[in-house]
Amino acid sequence: MSAWNGRIFRLNRLEGFRVRIRTGTPARLTFAAVMLLAGAGSLLTVIGARVPRSQGSAPPVSVTKSTVSPIKHIVILIKENHSFDNLFGQLSGVNGSRTANVFGRIIQMPQTPDSLEADITHSGPEAVRAVDGGKMDGFSKEGSAVQDHEDVADSQYTQQEIPDYFDYASTYAIADDFFSTVLGGSFSNHLVLISGQSANTIDSPSIKKGPKAWGCDSGSTTTVPVLANGKVKRVFPCFNMQTLADEANAAHLPWKYYAAPRGTLGYIWSSFDAVKHIRYSPQWKKNVVNVNDFTKDVSDGKLPSLSWVTPEAKVSDHPPYSICAGQNWTVQQINAVMNSKYWDNTVVLLTWDDYGGFYDHVAPPDEGLYALGPRVPLIAISAYSRPRFVSTVQYDFRSIEKFVEETFNLPRKAKFSRGVNSVAGMLDLTQTPMPPKPLKPTTCPSVSARAHDAPAPY
Repeated sequence: MSAWNGRIFRLNRLEGFRVRIRTGTPARLTFAAVMLLAGAGSLLTVIGARVPRSQGSAPPVSVTKSTVSPIKHIVILIKENHSFDNLFGQLSGVNGSRTANVFGRIIQMPQTPDSLEADITHSGPEAVRAVDGGKMDGFSKEGSAVQDHEDVADSQYTQQEIPDYFDYASTYAIADDFFSTVLGGSFSNHLVLISGQSANTIDSPSIKKGPKAWGCDSGSTTTVPVLANGKVKRVFPCFNMQTLADEANAAHLPWKYYAAPRGTLGYIWSSFDAVKHIRYSPQWKKNVVNVNDFTKDVSDGKLPSLSWVTPEAKVSDHPPYSICAGQNWTVQQINAVMNSKYWDNTVVLLTWDDYGGFYDHVAPPDEGLYALGPRVPLIAISAYSRPRFVSTVQYDFRSIEKFVEETFNLPRKAKFSRGVNSVAGMLDLTQTPMPPKPLKPTTCPSVSARAHDAPAPY
């Protein structure tokens, strides 16, 4: 049994889903660590080290204690729900695809509309079926994959639709072997981006009633699936693991998490709401702040050393909302840094939290039942980005955590596997700093009232 077929078999046993097991599928990687899931302290702590591939003409670079880094500020800018091929499959020089595999039938990928009718469902079980044992051919069977008689799950954007995203990818450093860490949706991957692990969660919380919140502020009936001792159970989504913020506190490093405020669309992505000892401490009001404060803090000279920035829903890129509107918001945040005193000592790591149900042609490495997930884009935007660079080194969200730890020499309090490549290899800290290149917002197509009035995304 291949590693990927084994993953589908385990999904069938653990959650009772009737999944067709395809035999003879070649495994991309086989991991004995899968067998260590039972009794593991965290789903992601059992993920082992990986062998790095080449990275263009430049070897991976890691910031160590002896390296004097010009990077004094790191901004982790998190957008929503797009695979690599969906956004950048048509970008020149990357490992992208303009065709999709639909159960063995190769099709030319149609153009993704600026705004969709609905979100494409991409729960953990649906993601496993979409990946289909590494065949990457089951995306059209996800919920809402077909909209207005078009297979939007197997579609992609053109440069004309998202010119500024293409500009960032062509000017700075983009990674085309960067994977979401958890095979599923937003909640688990957002947790990885603050702590290197998912607290054993394997999908997003299910809200039956009460506040639209994914964390300690959730209603009492809200639960999230976790994998523990080889079994899936549902628990209240309020955890207490150590995070990068705890490491920053120990090192007296200023940090902020900029997010949509409570009661607004997008609050579900305010990840520290799911970390009990931060949610119920003075840090909640001091360090977890309104996302609209980010550009003001930059212009006022108050940018902390470490920042996470997550948008409100309507500018998040999350379907069904306009990706043009989301792109313009992203440009506004990055322009603020470029037009400030911080440009020469800051790196903005622009990424998307999960694949959102959209097709990607590269099978993610098998590191467990729900890891890794499909590729998502990562663009390192900095005066020290390797210019016009395509990184082919394998990364996932833990690679960002490792880069933060190494850059600021933080104590290793968070529990996650550090046998991953740091994204430091996307930078050249010895080069002459690149000048800033502020971009202009794009004129967006009209957006349907349906997209404007869409419910909170999941």
